[in-house]
Amino acid sequence: MNKAKIALVGCDFVGMSLGMAVKQALKEVEVVGHDKDRDAMRRAELAKAIDHSEWNLPRACENAAAVFICAPHEALEVTLRAIAPDLGPNTIVATVGAPHVAALRVAEGLLGGDVPFFSTSLVYHPDRVNDEGELPSADSVRDAIWAIVPSRGTRTQMVDTFVALANQMGAKPIFVDPAERDGMAVAVDAMPAILSSMLMLAVSSDAAWRDRMWMAGAAFGRAVNGAGRAPSFSTALEAQPDVVVHWLNQVMLQCMALRDAIAAHNTESVTRMLTQAEERRREWLANWRRGRIEGHIPIERDSGGLLKMFLGEGMASRLTGNKRR
Repeated sequence: MNKAKIALVGCDFVGMSLGMAVKQALKEVEVVGHDKDRDAMRRAELAKAIDHSEWNLPRACENAAAVFICAPHEALEVTLRAIAPDLGPNTIVATVGAPHVAALRVAEGLLGGDVPFFSTSLVYHPDRVNDEGELPSADSVRDAIWAIVPSRGTRTQMVDTFVALANQMGAKPIFVDPAERDGMAVAVDAMPAILSSMLMLAVSSDAAWRDRMWMAGAAFGRAVNGAGRAPSFSTALEAQPDVVVHWLNQVMLQCMALRDAIAAHNTESVTRMLTQAEERRREWLANWRRGRIEGHIPIERDSGGLLKMFLGEGMASRLTGNKRR
């Protein structure tokens, strides 16, 4: 059996975690990685997230059964223009992490109507991924929520194939409304990084920072770690100013309430606020550890040829619920 080719465009944490997960889940695949940063490709090869790298983007995606684009949104248009001539109705193309509405708009303008395109985002399980600066493992994708938005006109068979592939990789796929998901991303993806940046600016913006910096150790480092990711959210912030302003206001209201309680020496209120935050954090983690009640989403099943190419006919039949005759 010939190996199916999976192309990864972007060898960052997300790209490497997908490469490792797909190689663990599907034995008969060849994972080819591309990144404009040669060091990133080298790291991915050394980590065995990809089987080999390919500097030429069209060649990396040529004859691929699936192309996962993990590059920044700013690079999406250039990427799709470069690979579009070789894409057909049996090649899954998916962005992973780009804003959903914008990704769908770019794909609609550049790809043929028969190309199955998916705008997606991975939400890693908080127990499995604590720092995206570290190298991923083959289990990083396990139990992650994989938010999926198929483009208009994508055939049911290809949607089924994508969902079955995500399930086989250990993720939990869910269909989302693109605008709603982008709004959620501001609160739970962008805001932590933005607040990390604001803390860094606040603490480092006075003359005493030159001496204070030597007292800022590991705990401070963990708190401001997100500042490194903050610039990558600039496009998302500009695209949804009303949502961003809303969440900044909500954070400021909480900060002002804490400030006022401290200024009034209201120890009870201070303790209550901080305790409530910790209780909600624990509840959030407990819910993740229990998992989504509905489990894997129900889908129409179709044992299409692409799924058989990924998994072989026997495994494809088991995943789709179709019995072999």
